[in-house]
Amino acid sequence: MDRGLKNSHPRYRRLRPDDWVEWLIVGLLFAVSSVGVFVLTSSVMSALFVGVLVWLVSVGVVAIL
Repeated sequence: MDRGLKNSHPRYRRLRPDDWVEWLIVGLLFAVSSVGVFVLTSSVMSALFVGVLVWLVSVGVVAIL
């Protein structure tokens, strides 16, 4: 195994409970997108579905940062 890879940092990191700024960003994106879809469509299920999709994408993006 290459010695340079042993001490390298992982590309992605998991969000921990003490990462409050990252969780705030993810939560605000979820809330704004869910409320926006609900106002436009008046459908709770589609608003939650879009909110969950935004949540998953934003967790992935924050993990890369």
